Amino acid sequence: MSVAGRRPLGASSILGFAALLCACGGPTLSDSLQAQQEEKLPENYKPNPKPRPKGLDGPTEAEFKAWNRKDPEGEKHLYKWDKAHLGDMLGYWEQIQCFREKVKEEGQKAFGAEPGSPPEEQWFQFKRMFITLVDGWQQRLFAEQPRIQEKSKFIGNFLEAHELVMYGYPKAFNESDKTELEKADLHWLAVEAKVKKYVKQLGEEWPTALAPESAKELEKHAKTCEEAMKPPDRSGKKKNRKRKKGAI
Repeated sequence: MSVAGRRPLGASSILGFAALLCACGGPTLSDSLQAQQEEKLPENYKPNPKPRPKGLDGPTEAEFKAWNRKDPEGEKHLYKWDKAHLGDMLGYWEQIQCFREKVKEEGQKAFGAEPGSPPEEQWFQFKRMFITLVDGWQQRLFAEQPRIQEKSKFIGNFLEAHELVMYGYPKAFNESDKTELEKADLHWLAVEAKVKKYVKQLGEEWPTALAPESAKELEKHAKTCEEAMKPPDRSGKKKNRKRKKGAI
């Protein structure tokens, strides 16, 4: 008989077919699922995973302890390095002082100046030169002392003072805001106090060059600032000269 000539099964035929399946005595689907959920692993069961490929095993306990060791000397290494390189570190700090003095000197000339006036234009031109100069100074610091962030405790104070000179003081002078200027000065004194305290912890005295009073000290400080304010040499020509202590 063709497919077209077949007659569809009636409801009675379907019920009879279902009864025939049940009469076979086989487990139903729900019975199988319930039996699977109730199945428990034997008490002596041990997993037998496939062995890991060679070369992918993790570190041994001894190796891990060696990698994760704690240095008993701690920050003493930093103290030793900073004390051995104190001349250089304080040389960098004096140069940051020079940048602070310069930005305050030029900013004060334009304090309260009318927009578009010659003092305001002079301040604008100064900032273009100054920000590039101070940013270049920081880049040279990291180039000459590539591991200073690991070896020195001074670097945190240097970066804080650098941020103040680059952004804090210019912002105060841009807005001719006396309150912001006072905040910047207080911030500077707080950073300087931390540097002085650390120098004392190293068993050293604060050098008079960082607080010049006599004519000779002031003249020497002025020369240091003059050198710090020179733009970096980008000519590409090599210079065979010995770097002065503390200079960058």
